[in-house]
Amino acid sequence: MKAAKLVLFVKDYFIAIFSFLLIFLLTLFIYSETKRKAEERSEKLFSLRADQATQAIEKRMHDHIQVLIGAKALFVASDTVERKAWRKYYETLNLENNYPGIQGLGYSRYIKPDELAAHERKIRDEGFPDYKVYPEGERPVYTSIIYLEPFSNRNLRAFGFDMFSEPTRQSAMRIARDTKQPAMSGKVRLVQENGEDEQPGFLIYLPVYKNNVDPESIQERQKLIRGFVYSPFRAKDLLSSILEKEYQFIDLELYDGTNLDKNSLLYSSDTTLYYHTANERRFSKLNTLSIGNNTWRVFVTAKPDFGKSSDTELPKFILLGGGIISLLMFFIIWSLSNTRRSNQLKQTITDNATAALFIMDARGYCTFMNPAAEEMTGYTFEEITKKPLHDMIHHHHPDGTPYPLDECPIDRALPTNNEMRAHEDVFIRKDGTFFNVTCAARPIIENGSPAYTIVEVRDITEEKRAQQAILESEARFRTMADSAPVIIKVRDAEGKFLYVNKQWMDFTGYSFRETMDLTWRDVAHPGDAERISHVFEKGLKTRTSFRVEFRMRRNDGAYRWVVLTDMPRFGSNNEFLGFIGSVIDITEMKEAERKVKQNAELLQKLFLEAPAVVGLVRALDFQYVLANSQYRRLYGNRPLVGKTIYDAHTNLEGEGFFSRIEEVFKTGQPFIGKEVQTIIEESKGKFKAYFNMVYQPLIDSDNKIEAVLVFAVEVTELVKARQALLLTNDELSDKNKELQRINNDLDNFVYTASHDLKSPIANMEGLAALLREELQERLQESDLQILDMVQGSINKLKGTIADLAEITKVQKELHSTLEPLSFDAALEDVTSDIEGLIKASDAVIITDIQVKDVLYARKNLRSIIYNLVSNAIKYKSPDRRPSIKISTYTEGGFVVLEVQDNGLGIKKEQQHKLFTMFKRLHSHVEGTGIGLYIVKRIIENNGGRIEVESDLGKGTTFKVYFKQEPVTAALH
Repeated sequence: MKAAKLVLFVKDYFIAIFSFLLIFLLTLFIYSETKRKAEERSEKLFSLRADQATQAIEKRMHDHIQVLIGAKALFVASDTVERKAWRKYYETLNLENNYPGIQGLGYSRYIKPDELAAHERKIRDEGFPDYKVYPEGERPVYTSIIYLEPFSNRNLRAFGFDMFSEPTRQSAMRIARDTKQPAMSGKVRLVQENGEDEQPGFLIYLPVYKNNVDPESIQERQKLIRGFVYSPFRAKDLLSSILEKEYQFIDLELYDGTNLDKNSLLYSSDTTLYYHTANERRFSKLNTLSIGNNTWRVFVTAKPDFGKSSDTELPKFILLGGGIISLLMFFIIWSLSNTRRSNQLKQTITDNATAALFIMDARGYCTFMNPAAEEMTGYTFEEITKKPLHDMIHHHHPDGTPYPLDECPIDRALPTNNEMRAHEDVFIRKDGTFFNVTCAARPIIENGSPAYTIVEVRDITEEKRAQQAILESEARFRTMADSAPVIIKVRDAEGKFLYVNKQWMDFTGYSFRETMDLTWRDVAHPGDAERISHVFEKGLKTRTSFRVEFRMRRNDGAYRWVVLTDMPRFGSNNEFLGFIGSVIDITEMKEAERKVKQNAELLQKLFLEAPAVVGLVRALDFQYVLANSQYRRLYGNRPLVGKTIYDAHTNLEGEGFFSRIEEVFKTGQPFIGKEVQTIIEESKGKFKAYFNMVYQPLIDSDNKIEAVLVFAVEVTELVKARQALLLTNDELSDKNKELQRINNDLDNFVYTASHDLKSPIANMEGLAALLREELQERLQESDLQILDMVQGSINKLKGTIADLAEITKVQKELHSTLEPLSFDAALEDVTSDIEGLIKASDAVIITDIQVKDVLYARKNLRSIIYNLVSNAIKYKSPDRRPSIKISTYTEGGFVVLEVQDNGLGIKKEQQHKLFTMFKRLHSHVEGTGIGLYIVKRIIENNGGRIEVESDLGKGTTFKVYFKQEPVTAALH
């Protein structure tokens, strides 16, 4: 449509458009040519200025090199150049005024390691007592700045500096020495910098050789080097003095070396580095300078105001003036074309109007009628002018009664000077037939008074018939819609309601009139409003059908799920009229859908996440349709779903599996297998696995097998564990028998040894006594001591045999009879036995018996208490009175007997040896070291345990844990 309108506009105003384009294109051509030439002039001017700036830098640097050549000549002309002469030479040059930007003029002496000490003494003797070459350290070569003018401010920091110690400076000095030519260093930080207004720097060196010779070979130059005349430069100071105001419309960036990175930047006239930013300027140029065997890259850009002048603004004025002229020409020709076309259009409209047009004069006679009026009435213009227009086409009513002129509203429009619009009436044709019309009449004013009446008449006979048909159709539609079991509604092209049926009003509770003012947001759930609004807007925009589900409020306030389906409506001319659609309540369907989906998700989750192997094989082609992660992991995560069982598994894996599942499909009977052996092949090899499995057929509504569910739980580890357990049980049984035999042999040996040794030991004891008695008068004191030692050894041997016998008893009394015992009674029995020991040590015994009774063997309980209490007294500290606290209490299902003393204590690293047989940690007390071993055996044989806590020099605490059993239970 838009393209067609554009073509029509171009066709109607071709001359105006052509004139505009011709003048405007000519203006554009002149503008572009003028601008191009201005740009070329600016570009050439910029290139010239960029080259001039580069040449200015190059010239200044060559001037500085000439200064260095002159300084070298001073050394060549004189065998020795003293500090005063050097200063005089510098002042004569007046460098600060003639060549601003130079930091100074200096001389650096080349020094060998064996000359360093003498050199430093010499300079100090010249009146510089603090002079030394720095940085310190041993190096194969030294240099030292000894002359530097002006010798003040920043330059004082460089006095004595070894420039050869820094790699960048050293590289330039080596080049100068080996080539005899000036050499410029790379970017450095000058030692003159003091942290304020720091700038990048560089230096230029020129070599001076010994004896003022001019060595030819590099070896001679390295051997005869005497020193270097040099100049240090601060880059910003130097470049600012070179460029100054002459180059104010350009910005310059100077980079050391060929790489234009930010680290190699020596100078920039602007804070922005345009080489490294995306903001490109109109003009830029990159030049290269080679000075003193070093390369500089100069990047020059034009500032925004560069090259601006009246010439550069001329193209804009040309473009503006030409544009205004072309527009004026267009509007002039357009206005002339409109005037001409307006007259033609009026005639065309009149001749081609579908409505009948009449013009009546003040007498009521027709003075003009268009072709449509002739066709409508059947009269020619000559015929209709014979009588007043009313008498020709409006003189009777359809019932045949006359229609007076003074009642005719069309004829009255002129005398009353009133307009009449949309007046429906009945006119009469030439053949006498009546037809329905709609009329509009308006007076035409001339010289301030009504002179004519223009009448527009349209034949609406067919419209009347169509309206009647529409009314009948609408009545049928409303009857059908109100009888439909769904909500039906009609909306216009803007989305507003035009019609709703009875079901809508019953569902929503809104009347028809109320509905006309509603929108979907008024009845939709707030949570769905945005979504359906988006769908509706898209449907209106695309004018296509759509379907949307949402929650709609019922008349009782409850929200129900509905599905809305809208179809676009188009008129006879394919114009969009809006939508007609239906709304169906699907709440029950959604709930059923939700339950089905929930059950399906639950079933799928059950299959996929079950800690078992789950698969589903289709009956049609034996293809996997489901295999959970456990199933896939079993076969190395090979793809199974979508493959048949024959493709998914090897013949070795399918051995037994194929036949079993085929049998289930054939018979419809499930297969249940326990610990079925299966071969599984992976990339690592094949292995056996065992499964408890079920192959369950799934039957469809036609009682046919639809699929087989494979459900298996791997029991490989269980089978292997059971097999290993049986093997282990057999081994344990054999070991147990062997241990019982060894134990019996040991018990018999100990019992036999303890009994068989008693008689010899008794004989040895008698012989020793007899010997003492017979030789009593003849024995010397030393002999008596020997007999005492023999008697002591016999006593120890007797004690050891008694302890062995005791160990045997403990082992045999593992199942001694248990009886309820009182801790108080057992403790009283033990203290009465060791009463002498208690009194001798002046020990204090404190008791806190919270648990009174315990179920235990009497002899074993007495042995435990006796050993612990007697040891607490025996191993007392000589520095304090012994104090033994005995307490009982319950802890974690055990009855605890705690014996705490303040004795010698035991080292941490020795506590693990405490319960070892025949192990004694203190030698000053008599004993065999078997008591605590026996106590531990007694306690552990009865299901308890013993623990010890001790600090050397502070005391020891023993805790005995007895199994807690009801004392009364054992009495029955």
